[in-house]
Formats: sequence, C-alpha cells, structure tokens
Amino acid sequence: MVAQVDPGLRRIGARDIECLWLTAMTAAGDTPLARAFFCLAGYTDEARARADTLGVPLFSIDLTGTPQPVNGAADELVARGA
Repeated sequence: MVAQVDPGLRRIGARDIECLWLTAMTAAGDTPLARAFFCLAGYTDEARARADTLGVPLFSIDLTGTPQPVNGAADELVARGA
C-alpha cells in the first residue's frame, strides 16, 4: 500500500490526489498497489471528486490521530479490514 499523510492546515486539492495515484501506479510495476490519503485539514470538492473517479480512499484525521473514512472507497477499505 502507498499512503500519504498530510498533517498540514491546508485543504487537500485534486492535484495531491492525482500525485498519490500516479506514485502508486509507478511503484506498482505489474502488481497494482492499494493507495490511501490521510489528512488533518480536509479535502476540496475537486479533490473528493477526483478521488472518487480514481478510486482513492480518503480519510480525515482528528486531533487524537484517529482516521475516519471520508468517501466510499475509504468505507470499502475499512469494511475489508485492510
């Protein structure tokens, strides 16, 4: 799995999601890698839409460090227990 964790205070944009997706695709070679994005500040509407298109699970992190699923792909990942 390739994951990005952003503890910053700016909302995550679509480009951040695309960069994670491309990194996972490049690192995968012949084996698809799972990917996920975790952030503290939230996501722009464009980022959420792009993540849904690419199937990237999005999680928000609260101040205790506990991740919460933000989109359907994240819900599916949690349901699988991965």
